[in-house]
Amino acid sequence: MNTAVYLDKVFIGNLLVNGLILWAAGRLGQVRVRCYRLLAASCLGSGYSLAFFLPGADFLFTFQAKIAVSLIMVAAAFAPLPPRRFLLCLSFFYLVSFAAGGAVIGFSYLASRAGGPGQIGNLAAAVNAYLWPGLLLALALLWAGAALLPGYFRSRQRIEVLKLPMTIYLDGRGVVVRGLVDTGNSLCDPVSGEPVVVVEHSAIRDALPGPMRDSSACAGDAVGVIESMMGTPWALRLRLIPFHSLGNDRGILLGIKPDRVEFTRDGRVQKVEKVVVGIHGRRFDEGRDYNAIINPSVLDRAIPA
Repeated sequence: MNTAVYLDKVFIGNLLVNGLILWAAGRLGQVRVRCYRLLAASCLGSGYSLAFFLPGADFLFTFQAKIAVSLIMVAAAFAPLPPRRFLLCLSFFYLVSFAAGGAVIGFSYLASRAGGPGQIGNLAAAVNAYLWPGLLLALALLWAGAALLPGYFRSRQRIEVLKLPMTIYLDGRGVVVRGLVDTGNSLCDPVSGEPVVVVEHSAIRDALPGPMRDSSACAGDAVGVIESMMGTPWALRLRLIPFHSLGNDRGILLGIKPDRVEFTRDGRVQKVEKVVVGIHGRRFDEGRDYNAIINPSVLDRAIPA
């Protein structure tokens, strides 16, 4: 029995599938792609699928040829990229492709009576019978996964990044504080422009110079505290930082220049030397989950310790 094959339907079907797979790979790899590049890469893949119907084109379907075509498609959609990011997108391209194929087979298996040893032929027939419903379901699942998963993982990562233990070094002595990265904290030293880490006085008191260990020093006249420490080695480290939050409409925060601050991120110890520590007398969190508020730009200035 002869079967009619409509090449336009083959091309369009592959165009849609390739486009969604590439789009999903880009979403999961967090790489922006322009629509025209996505279309061009999908057309390359669809054109390749038509080679199946060309006489003498068997060499185009070897393992090496398939890898080469997938590399060209991913490059056409996303290049130029750093090698690691390109390999990540390529990996997601294969992962999404295999997931789509597995979803089609799984749906066909569920919808048919095929199963058990010796039923491979029946399963193949079921895949052929339920190809388009299975493919549409697979594409819908891929679209939902690619649309929702990146945001979910970013939100989870953001939650973990917000909580950041930090060690503050003052005159060689380190004090560990429980930091919270707050995008609303844009405090900077008005003179040097260095970002400010605001710390509860009680959390850092033991490392502060004598006159600043009294809790009243940070609740009263900051200017007076600085005047009392003039002529000491700490004088050049002290700062006055205006602020418009922390329970007051506006005020002056007493700050001190540390030797450095250190924290661990992505498994590596990093340090920041151009930073100011603001001392605040109030407790930030009643649950005591954190006792320091970190300006996000502190993280941008970090270098390996």
